[in-house]
Amino acid sequence: MKTMTKPHLSICIPTYNFGKFIGQTLDSILPNLTDGVEVVILDGGSTDDTANVVAQRQRDFPQIQYHRQEFRGGIDKDIAKVISLAHGDYCWLFSADDIMKPGAVDKVLNSIQSNCDIYLCEQTLCNYEMQPIKEHPIFNHITTPEIFDLGNIVQRQRYFSNARTSEAFFSFLSGPIFRRDVWERAEGIPESFYETCWGLAGRLLSLVPDGLVVHYLGESLLYKRGVNKRGDNNSFRELGVVNRLRISVEGFAHIAETIFGKDSQEAFHIRRAVRYECSLRSLIEIKLLTAISPQQESIEILKRLAVKHYLNAGVGNMCRYVLFRLAPIPLLKLMYLLKTACSRVILFHGRTHR
Repeated sequence: MKTMTKPHLSICIPTYNFGKFIGQTLDSILPNLTDGVEVVILDGGSTDDTANVVAQRQRDFPQIQYHRQEFRGGIDKDIAKVISLAHGDYCWLFSADDIMKPGAVDKVLNSIQSNCDIYLCEQTLCNYEMQPIKEHPIFNHITTPEIFDLGNIVQRQRYFSNARTSEAFFSFLSGPIFRRDVWERAEGIPESFYETCWGLAGRLLSLVPDGLVVHYLGESLLYKRGVNKRGDNNSFRELGVVNRLRISVEGFAHIAETIFGKDSQEAFHIRRAVRYECSLRSLIEIKLLTAISPQQESIEILKRLAVKHYLNAGVGNMCRYVLFRLAPIPLLKLMYLLKTACSRVILFHGRTHR
């Protein structure tokens, strides 16, 4: 068995009950491994076959470290824990259901030789079955590799104003690759950040005012698995879709406003990116769910979130807020019933013509 050298890169995977996915994830990572790369897995007390799936691969790959705790720490605490178990100079957090593209590790190892604080990669959106759907750009007008010193006001403004999605602000687990000592510099973030489910973003963003060098790689290095209708691979939806929206709207805003100030341009652009990801159509669909499943989905919480979502967002977004409030639930329910009936008719005819 080959002795592993001190790792330069740690691929860190926090997981809970992702046994049906993590084998495929590891099978995409392992062919990428070279000397100086380790895989660190933190299992937050899974009750499925995660341990067995990992053990099957550990026999051939000593670079895999598997750590198990007998409780769910929550995603923010588990991220901090798995990074504390890593030994690499850089950490690449990786979701236990995403797929790494061939050659990704070599590209990261070549990039981190420049010793920037953070490297940010793109991802290719897939459906639940991992069939690619489309690319998912992080920025609006930045498409090629570029280095930003976010301590420089002019560079920070360019970075924040061009952000298309919240991934520019480190929301996506598998997006940023960061120096471990940079992560450790942010030990003193408010405890409330760990209650938002955006602890990763909060910790890295907290370093921006004092200077943070981000190298945008301008390239997709992984395939991101989509969520099925049951939300089997989205633990954020365990308490319902309204709660999932609350995590995005209130959680990310809390981080942005705490670090930069409520009326800052940085907080404005972070809220704008979240609005892009949580569109008017999404809010209206969630409004319908509050009528279909009122025991789980609260219309009052949704209304409160809509107010914050469109706060100080300009005339166009205020019009969207009005449309959300005016959308009549009886009409939405009727449209839902018609859509369901049509789907059943199509399914019935499909079966009878086989």
